[in-house]
Amino acid sequence: MKRLNSLCGRVGNTATEASVKDFFGGLSCCVRDNFAQLFLLNQYKLNQKNEDTNMSTLDINKLDNDDENKTPDKKQIEAEEKEVMLKIEDNSEVPDEKSDGGGPVKAALSGDITEQGREVKPKFIPIGAIKMPGFFTKNSDKEKSKDEDDIQKDTENEKTDEEPKIKHNRLQFLHTCPFTQFLHKPRNDGEGGERKRIFNIKYPKVFQKRSEINPEATLASMETLEDKLDTPNDGMENVKLEMDAEEGKVATKLPLKERIRQKKFIIDDIVVCVLALLVLLAVIIGVVMGARAGPPAERPLRLGRFKETITTCGPVEGILDEGVYKFNNIPYAVPPVGDKRFTYAQPLNNISMCWNNTYKAHEPGPLCLQFLENGTIIGEEDCLNLDVVTPHVRYDSPLPIVMLIGANSLAGGISPAQPSALYARTKEVVFVRPNFRLGAFGFLALDILSNSKYPATSGNYALSDLIAALQWVKYNIEHFGGDPTSVTLLGHRAGATLAAALTTVTRAQKLYSRVWLSSPSVIFPGEPQDQTQKYEQFKQRSKCNDIGCLQRMSTTEILSATPEVWLGNNVGTLPVAAEEFQHSWLVLDGDYLRVHAYESWHSQKEAKKSGKDKIFKPMVFGTTQHSGHSDLLQKKHLNWTSELVEKMVNDSIIGQKNLTAAVFKHFDKSYTGLAELISSLRTLCPLVSLARLRLSAPMYVVMGAGGGALGSGIAGINADVEAILGTFDSETPEQRRYMAAMQQLFYYFVWHGTLPGPETSLITVAQDLLPLHGLPACDLLIQEDLVPRYAHID
Repeated sequence: MKRLNSLCGRVGNTATEASVKDFFGGLSCCVRDNFAQLFLLNQYKLNQKNEDTNMSTLDINKLDNDDENKTPDKKQIEAEEKEVMLKIEDNSEVPDEKSDGGGPVKAALSGDITEQGREVKPKFIPIGAIKMPGFFTKNSDKEKSKDEDDIQKDTENEKTDEEPKIKHNRLQFLHTCPFTQFLHKPRNDGEGGERKRIFNIKYPKVFQKRSEINPEATLASMETLEDKLDTPNDGMENVKLEMDAEEGKVATKLPLKERIRQKKFIIDDIVVCVLALLVLLAVIIGVVMGARAGPPAERPLRLGRFKETITTCGPVEGILDEGVYKFNNIPYAVPPVGDKRFTYAQPLNNISMCWNNTYKAHEPGPLCLQFLENGTIIGEEDCLNLDVVTPHVRYDSPLPIVMLIGANSLAGGISPAQPSALYARTKEVVFVRPNFRLGAFGFLALDILSNSKYPATSGNYALSDLIAALQWVKYNIEHFGGDPTSVTLLGHRAGATLAAALTTVTRAQKLYSRVWLSSPSVIFPGEPQDQTQKYEQFKQRSKCNDIGCLQRMSTTEILSATPEVWLGNNVGTLPVAAEEFQHSWLVLDGDYLRVHAYESWHSQKEAKKSGKDKIFKPMVFGTTQHSGHSDLLQKKHLNWTSELVEKMVNDSIIGQKNLTAAVFKHFDKSYTGLAELISSLRTLCPLVSLARLRLSAPMYVVMGAGGGALGSGIAGINADVEAILGTFDSETPEQRRYMAAMQQLFYYFVWHGTLPGPETSLITVAQDLLPLHGLPACDLLIQEDLVPRYAHID
């Protein structure tokens, strides 16, 4: 009775509580206070949160309907609870409280004082929510006390005059990570379609998300909560939640190997794995960058003009001029003087042959000794040097190489194939122009020279010069911003003849990538050196019987001993005799040239058909429509009439074969027609025969008068190379369009190794690139055995 009276004494002290007590005055003290406290608590919650606790008429009706839908077991339990309360009223006694602190009713009725001194209205659990013995058969006392503690903690955290504070998880961003969401995403596993998680991850308690307690759940009875869940509550759910929490705590205490075996990972494992992956990625990037580390990408300028780089023989310094870097007169082989005269080129592979300080490559060096077309002699014997013109001196983004091999004849003549600063910059290529020996210094083959070495051989020294220059490019061009694996040989006239010969040399196969031949000769040596006596005339004029005598001769004596007939060039004349004197500087020396060029090209053609593309190097032949034109020929007559043209043709081998009338069906009786006829006989048609029958290589023809490329002008033998290198006079729109078409054709080949557009055997270059379907004039000359019999010889 004392405990009951104390409960009655703890009922509220306000006037509102007194009025409620009067309303329930007919009940006993404890029951009355119980219902009064329930009424006050509901009133407090209605005023505290309007959205969560303000029950509308619809909600009340819903509760009435829920009361009708109660199960018989729930109604029986409620009736037993009411019966117990009635017995308490009749006996006026209260049973002894359990040792657990008064049970859930006492815990709900007990008040508490906050730290600020305010009285906190205790939460009250309705009668229907009292857990009687036997109701939750699987819930332990520990679970009950835990639920009561949670309700008590939520009650203490509520403030009557303040809004509740929202608690944020410090690591909440980890739950929004796409990788973490992917790990938690359930998947179907098995035939039953059961959805499982990819990894059974258990987070530690600090990372677990806390759900807010719904105020509605604190006021509603257990029947209302069970109806909302729409599942029978047998106590198993509470046990499962408790087990998950316990498992999450246990997972954090397990060793890493055990967590991996049980597939129970925590967020720390994911963080560590991500950090490890990032560290590994950083190490890999560092290793790759370290492996690629080298000299600076761009070397600095000295005094704003001088650029220095390195070679295998020492540092060299060039100059900045016209927006590009020019390195002139760089030695690439041992000087061919003294006892090195009439020997093959030797690369600078010995430190004693190199320089000590920085080599100043500022000024152009001398040309090799040679005869010009007018008989003038220029150049020096010590001439094995080369020039490099490059837009960048750096190691990243290497540029393709264009090696210029130019000579009007193998005896000499300055070629227009010179490096272009403008197109090195605009077309992004590196130009290399080597000097090589010409005339007797580059091709003299004598028995007294062959017998001085083993194996016995002589001649073709110029080929060894070009191979030495290609070797220099292979080992040094990367220091000038070039790509040693992309080397295009651009040969013009006699230089194209040498470039064509290089394609048959086995030791040169790996030193270049592709070949562009402009107006080469198609006449190559076909007999071994020991079967020809064509150099005996030089031996007689020099009066030397041993190699020592030849090496002691002065350069002037050697040039004077050269026969004049060796210096002739028949590229601009018509053949006048059936047996025309032919002098070829190249010989089958048995070292550099071992087989006939046609045989070598035939084997390359077969290799291409069999799919061995590494053996076959892309080749392009080309010439101009008026390659037979020359100033000397044009100035022979002030006025070229049709009679003069017809007379000249009749006096040639064409007239001797009574082919004049047939020939003039394809050519005009003018100087332009005459130049076109000479070009067809000496250069164009022999190349068509070679490209079509021997190599199946593409070929282009620059069209002049009648083709529209140069208007009414003449497409001379230098027109294609001058357009490629930008030295062609382009005054009219037609000429500018022709230059653009020619440059597109060449520089596309330099970068890609193929010609633009569909593959075709003949291409005409005028104002545009068009296929050339046939050359009936060449068909006539080939049929009459004039081609390639009378092709020009360098």
